[in-house]
Amino acid sequence: MTEEWTSATRAAVAALTSATDDDVVSAAVARARGEITTGVTGRPGAGKSTLVCALSGRVSGTLREIHGVDAPDVPDPPLDVDVLLHVVARGITDADRAVLAARRSAPTLVVAGRLDLGTDEPDTVRADDVEAIVGWWTDACGTARRRRDLLLCAELETVAAERPHTRAAVEAFLRDPAIIAVRGAS
Repeated sequence: MTEEWTSATRAAVAALTSATDDDVVSAAVARARGEITTGVTGRPGAGKSTLVCALSGRVSGTLREIHGVDAPDVPDPPLDVDVLLHVVARGITDADRAVLAARRSAPTLVVAGRLDLGTDEPDTVRADDVEAIVGWWTDACGTARRRRDLLLCAELETVAAERPHTRAAVEAFLRDPAIIAVRGAS
């Protein structure tokens, strides 16, 4: 995502919020434009804490370690983050596959955590390759932002249909060239 594109989208959102004082629109915009959240999951002992420490100060926004993947007597954790780094040790288990399946279309990277245990899993990034992880994370945040912008457009279409006093402002927003580009890029 280019900075120019992000700035144009931000300007379109600002024009929308200044054109209406509808609380429903404001709430939708707040959800969509809020901070991108990143979670680090994995089975106990996979190297989640080590990865979080390595990334602290290297990524912006909320970075939180999520416990409970394949942990005894712990319910499956909610995976309600925008970007997910899933840490594996030795290989991918059924519990890991369940996490990855739950995140099917959301940005998720599999990281080989416990390098001392070895792993022969393809399509993983080594936990000690912090530059590669940060590069992937940067791209993933752009993808997450586009997903949020698309969800905002869909939510605002519903708002416009249900709230006639807001319709003109929402329709102007949806006709903005930056928003047309967001919707066309999906």
